[in-house]
Amino acid sequence: MAHLTQKQFEDYASQRLQASELLAVSDHLDECEACRAQIEATLNGEQAFFAMRSEVFDGEQEPAHLTAAQLADHVDNRLAGEALDVVKDHLSRCNHCVLAVADLRAFQNELATDREYRPAAKASGWWRFGSLATMFRGSPVPAFGGVALAVLLAVLIAWLMLRKQMQHNPSQQIAGGPTPASQATPVPSPLQSPVEPAVLAQLKDGDRVFTLNADGKVSGADDLPPEYQKLVQNALANQQVPRSSNLRGLTRAGSSLMSGNDAQDGFRLIEPVGKIVMRNAPAFRWSQMEGASYYVVEVYDDQFNLVTSSPQLSTNSWTISQPLSRGKTYSWQVKANRDGEEVTSPRPPAPQAKFRVLDDAGANDLARAEKTYGSSHLTLALLYANAGLLAESETQLRQVLKENPDSELARKLLRQVQAQRR
Repeated sequence: MAHLTQKQFEDYASQRLQASELLAVSDHLDECEACRAQIEATLNGEQAFFAMRSEVFDGEQEPAHLTAAQLADHVDNRLAGEALDVVKDHLSRCNHCVLAVADLRAFQNELATDREYRPAAKASGWWRFGSLATMFRGSPVPAFGGVALAVLLAVLIAWLMLRKQMQHNPSQQIAGGPTPASQATPVPSPLQSPVEPAVLAQLKDGDRVFTLNADGKVSGADDLPPEYQKLVQNALANQQVPRSSNLRGLTRAGSSLMSGNDAQDGFRLIEPVGKIVMRNAPAFRWSQMEGASYYVVEVYDDQFNLVTSSPQLSTNSWTISQPLSRGKTYSWQVKANRDGEEVTSPRPPAPQAKFRVLDDAGANDLARAEKTYGSSHLTLALLYANAGLLAESETQLRQVLKENPDSELARKLLRQVQAQRR
């Protein structure tokens, strides 16, 4: 590895190197101990010379002007405490240094707006800037003329330029000159703020807000199980409540004569008819028949075997005392006695009044959901609808509409459940 020439030593010590050549010399000094030792000796001699010159020309302990390092640190806002006070005090009475600071700041602002080309610089190596700072640290600006001050300003400007290059390109390297354009690291374009996807649907629901964006993602449902999240997403995206397969086989269309006699007698069954019941000991209700002295309720299994019956009742409601089997389908009828005559509802050709008791798995899942997500009316409404519990689903959706009175989506979901109950 070739050593620096004598001219390079002299130019480096006297600050006559151009910016690109200065960086190349600095790179060499990083790697060559012999040249580094010689330049240190040269610099130490220069500092002694400047110190002696200061004593001869200034005749004062305090430098006639700020040092180059003080000027640069002040422009870069690196000073604090006593050091900052010293510089401010000096600037209050020295027009030369005030002009120097103004020129350096103007040049610094120019650098900040002109970044089309930045020569590469090594990420490490104290010789690149440390040696310049060391040269200037003990060297006051000469007090005998503006020419010397201008020369020093030129050196400081070169120093600031190199330091800016170091800050903006810390990972690049230079070896004797600018990096070819084909090998230069491209400057990344400024980062742009991400554009949030448009909101397609939104519902306030208790202590949360469900939001569906244009990417199909739902926020506000992160704490829900995946299957619950799918129900919410479908409700927001497709504006639909689920239709339960549990309701199949519980209703059928009757003939034109199916309710003629019932309507004439004013006696019909109310509930449970064509529905799923959560409790395995459901309550039965029917309309009153004028003149009836008592009623008897009979419950049958899917093979039309009598499962249980009520005593003679004077009211038009009865809650079963013997629990029914979960997951099973049942039918029921009421016999009314009027003046010794027995009238049964429903009467053929009307269809049977069927209902199904929710199975154990469904009942347990809903019990856990009610306990864990009881404040989310939309979640419970969709779970009830999915299980076939339409009355319970309607109750929850009315709460959703109450919290979102201007939401067409909430009204549409409620209308769908009401239509399924008819």
